[in-house]
Amino acid sequence: MSFTYFSFVFLISSFITYFIINKIRKKFFWKTTQIKSLIKHTPITPENTIIVFDLHDVIVNYDYIKIIKTFFASKGKLKLFITMLNPFVWWNIIKLIYNNAIAEQYIIGLGKEHKNLTPYIPLGIAIANCQKANPKMIILLKELKNKGYTLQLFSNIGTQIFKDFKQKNPHIINYFDKVILPSQENGYLRKPHQNAFLNFLEKNKENSNKQILFIDDKEKNTHKALSHGIIGISFKSEAQLRELFTKLGIF
Repeated sequence: MSFTYFSFVFLISSFITYFIINKIRKKFFWKTTQIKSLIKHTPITPENTIIVFDLHDVIVNYDYIKIIKTFFASKGKLKLFITMLNPFVWWNIIKLIYNNAIAEQYIIGLGKEHKNLTPYIPLGIAIANCQKANPKMIILLKELKNKGYTLQLFSNIGTQIFKDFKQKNPHIINYFDKVILPSQENGYLRKPHQNAFLNFLEKNKENSNKQILFIDDKEKNTHKALSHGIIGISFKSEAQLRELFTKLGIF
């Protein structure tokens, strides 16, 4: 009886495992097929295609240990804590959350709005840039560059924080031919807002005859890209992206 019971459990477990794996395989195959159907130029070449990347959680990831070390190595932590208890500070934070603000708007905006926070703007920028590069993605960027592809960066990082990031990570930024970011000057146009994509296309008018592959870890951004004629690819891992690029004939 016990043997029959365990055999039944094994069969059910095997069926469920097969079902899950098959669903995942079909989902990935469907996405690959869908992307292939959107391709305008076959084969894909450096002459007819631009490849655009998001930054965070694609090229780099937050280094949480470095964030903690950076914060505790800073001066005036107690004063910062006391300042953050100010209800007016939290009211401004709530407004920023409601407006889906980017990190730079929190750091620069709150620093300018509240004089006690102004000295902590450099600390905020330093913490925002506590990132570590994904080494496999850096290799992938290098390979694409060696093949002659035009690479661009389309991120929500903000120009002030990016300035610091670029100084610390020239080995990453040097792979990109163009960088498009939200800024105070453009009203912090950010993904997935429609105007952010319109601004991106405006800055790529000279490339209107080329197709654009856009890699981002957030599906709401890749879906919005599709509505603007940009081929959005949802990023999961370097292995997934490399496999897709191989199927598309890029590698």
